[in-house]
Amino acid sequence: MTGIADVLDRFRRQPTPPEGSTTNPFKLVSTVADPAEMKEIEAAWAETPAPEDARELWSAAREARLFEDVDYGQWGLVLLSPESSAARTAQERQARPSELRPDDVVVGEFLGDQELVVLAPSETGRRRVLIALPLDGRDDWFPAASSLGEFLEQYFDAVGEKYWEPRRAAGDPG
Repeated sequence: MTGIADVLDRFRRQPTPPEGSTTNPFKLVSTVADPAEMKEIEAAWAETPAPEDARELWSAAREARLFEDVDYGQWGLVLLSPESSAARTAQERQARPSELRPDDVVVGEFLGDQELVVLAPSETGRRRVLIALPLDGRDDWFPAASSLGEFLEQYFDAVGEKYWEPRRAAGDPG
């Protein structure tokens, strides 16, 4: 399994996908910020310590924009800074108290839709990283990976495609 810092270095080294590596029609670019300082992480998460995966993420990059559609802003993943993550987590807990557990942390949001990347330490297996859907209950959220490092690695390998979504057969209306 790849560490978070290692996979973020892959995004830094290859900020645009190789020519012909994706069916996505958008021009995609990744930008990864410098690491956050520990005091920034601790200040944002003073009331409840963030999970280890989140601290590892922010120790590697304060925030990142991965496979962002630079022309229209309708595609890509934004990994939130510690402060933005704490604010978004609090907002989601207030809006959806029956869906977010006390130890859940929103670490990312997708551009062009309302899906969120949620670290879920109380879950097991591939449900430790969930893709929260805006209108669906927690049971219907997509299991994406057993760790944030695994999620980011698979997202990189999928060139920003939502690999966790079920594939439809040809001719299937949906």
